[in-house]
Amino acid sequence: RLHQVYFEAPSCGAGPPERVFLVGDHSSAAQFFVTVGVGSFLYAPAALGGYLFAPQAYRAGGRGPRIDLGVTAALAFLWLVSSCAWAAALAEVKAATSPSGVLAQVGGCQRPGARCQALGAPRTSGLNTSVVS
Repeated sequence: RLHQVYFEAPSCGAGPPERVFLVGDHSSAAQFFVTVGVGSFLYAPAALGGYLFAPQAYRAGGRGPRIDLGVTAALAFLWLVSSCAWAAALAEVKAATSPSGVLAQVGGCQRPGARCQALGAPRTSGLNTSVVS
């Protein structure tokens, strides 16, 4: 929910600081990614419990293995889709928080002769790791 985040940018004059909002709302992709991950995490011990405490459902001719295969395949597909959605959203988050993207939104930097520069770069290594895992 970058659109809810703002910062105070100097006005490069005698006026008050300018409130600048970031652009973008990528919360749905992040929530989808986390929901699928938590669902998979909860299903694994449930399936293990079924194998350990209800082995009769998993014997030859039982429906247990087919149900387990179907749920596992669905979760694997959802994991792939949610990872792709989160990776796309992450690319947009990086673009919105890049120093050049942020400076383009500051009105004082658009004035002729204004020289604006970023004091630092965002650290996205943790976000990159979330997509890889």
